[in-house]
Amino acid sequence: MYFFHHFILIFCLVFLACSTKKSNSDVNIFRYNESSSITSLDPVFSNNQANIWATNQLFNTLLELDSNLSIQPSIAKDWHVLNNGLTYRFILRDDVYYHNSPCFGQDSTRLVIASDFLYTISRLGDENILSPGTWVLDYLDTDNIYAINDTILEINLTQPFPGLLGLLTMNYFSFVPKEAVDFFGKNFSKNPVGTGPFYFKYWKQNEKLIFLKNKRYFEFESNVRLPYLDGVSISFITQKESVFMNFLLGNFDFVSGLDNSFRDEFLNSEGQLLHKYVDEFELMTTPYLNTEYLGFNLTKSRVDNSPLNSKDFRKALNYSFDRDVMTQYLRNGLVTPANKGFVPDVLMPNSNVKGFFYSPDSVNKFLSKVPNRHERIILNTTQDYLDICEYIQFSASKFGINIDIEISSPAIHRELFSSSQSAFFRASWIGDYPDPENFLALFFSKNKSPFGPNYTHFHNAIYDSLYLESFHVIDNPARLLLFSQMESILIEESVIMPLYYDYVVRLVSKKIKGMSISSMNSLSLKRVRKL
Repeated sequence: MYFFHHFILIFCLVFLACSTKKSNSDVNIFRYNESSSITSLDPVFSNNQANIWATNQLFNTLLELDSNLSIQPSIAKDWHVLNNGLTYRFILRDDVYYHNSPCFGQDSTRLVIASDFLYTISRLGDENILSPGTWVLDYLDTDNIYAINDTILEINLTQPFPGLLGLLTMNYFSFVPKEAVDFFGKNFSKNPVGTGPFYFKYWKQNEKLIFLKNKRYFEFESNVRLPYLDGVSISFITQKESVFMNFLLGNFDFVSGLDNSFRDEFLNSEGQLLHKYVDEFELMTTPYLNTEYLGFNLTKSRVDNSPLNSKDFRKALNYSFDRDVMTQYLRNGLVTPANKGFVPDVLMPNSNVKGFFYSPDSVNKFLSKVPNRHERIILNTTQDYLDICEYIQFSASKFGINIDIEISSPAIHRELFSSSQSAFFRASWIGDYPDPENFLALFFSKNKSPFGPNYTHFHNAIYDSLYLESFHVIDNPARLLLFSQMESILIEESVIMPLYYDYVVRLVSKKIKGMSISSMNSLSLKRVRKL
């Protein structure tokens, strides 16, 4: 904190000495920083938050999610579910134009038509493109998707999937014109042409990215064409201190997330914005579709003959620390303790799943059944989560559980647990779409890593049968009951250590109005105003 305050002083002096008054043309430009590099503006590569936020300004999908995670029309203005959930028929708008581009020749643009969706599907499945989103096609019958005419699209499935509408809101399904891909070739990712509220203007890698207002955008609010902003400017500062200083000085209009080292500078112990910032910024928070957890690789634990191979030992670990205390003091109460299962509360708010809690008696009971309980185990993590892991290490040590912590860079850490080189690891799962199935798929046996996200290598026949059954249940309460049964199996087998359900946290300038926040942590700027 001492360093942080001195950095503020030095930064401000330098800035004030060098700054000049902003031009009027800058006033209605929304500015934010992207600390992670944007690797592509092609939506088929929208597999991380940086790429998703950027492409979300440039492209549209059939449907979109509002701030309550409800399905809303976008390019599709209406839809019907037919044939017992095996056929979805979409009615497309007839007033959606692509951004102006030389790829369209003399006309400069054209209307979106239903066959464009078929082209999007073909790109996702193209082995030469190698999109990280190819997996979304597993839910579709790709040989039976039809453009009945320019405004009617029919999607067929090989088996029912109640979460399909949510899946179709993913950026992977953005409408892309074949003319643009043919015209720009491999450079399409740096010359994107979409239908979104903003169009691409300029990009200097890792320095500046500029989008400008699409004056032909198809959406209106109170008879006013969106968007309200004239443009979006994205910077790429990687030094966290500099990002926050620029925000404090008004050079950025919002920051997403609060780094552990800065949290106490802005928030009190109750997670509220400090009084000195109340007139300048707004703190926006909402539950996030993100579960932070510690995982056990059951295959490696068995091969290593580790105490982690024992379900009783894993249960003892789960009962050995207080999640309420951990989240209050290490995360300022801005997260929810994972005292239930793996799926965040926001997706299963009425779940009666009974998870883990702090219980010394339970720890001692389960440890007494483990002969090799005193053997040392290694917990792999990254620097950002060291405080959480050290808290668990200290708490578990009170019961004679010996944990060594090994820290790696994020890239190396991910390689460790995705390739089964770690028996005990910290991980998180951010929902791809708002459906419990997306979280519980992590423990389906056919999804074992490295070919899928089942990093624990959990295999349970009853769990698998319930997972497959959930696809054929349309009734939502009945489907949630299946998911609760699956969660109970995960708790009984103690496959993971759920830590907390995360929150989306944003600091927003009081000059910004109309910014929404959702549990998907999406960034929608089409309704944002800047005073």
